[in-house]
Amino acid sequence: MDTLAKRLRYARERAGLSQSELARRVKVRPQAIQFIEAGHVRRPRSMVEIARALGVNAEWLLLGEGAVEVAVREPSEHYQGELALSDEAVAIARLWMELPQSQRVAVKETLLALLKAQV
Repeated sequence: MDTLAKRLRYARERAGLSQSELARRVKVRPQAIQFIEAGHVRRPRSMVEIARALGVNAEWLLLGEGAVEVAVREPSEHYQGELALSDEAVAIARLWMELPQSQRVAVKETLLALLKAQV
């Protein structure tokens, strides 16, 4: 994808978000997202926030360079001792990150329903 407009649309659709929903999450007007996707804006002020909301690398989104995904540290760097994640938990987290946003919501709701059913 050779333009910011194409990369933004790709990332937004991959995340399962409408232009309006992305704008709401970034706290900009929907027209701001529309203008970027139409190719009218080359360096949006809210680029970092947009990338964060979409879960993509801001450098990739703006310039088309680097990895699409944000680099995630290994869980061992974050948790130790009692909080250490099992290999199974790490594998599930990696699968979770591959899901589009709309499917993440569905999985989360299902997990919460299962937990409530156990009580």
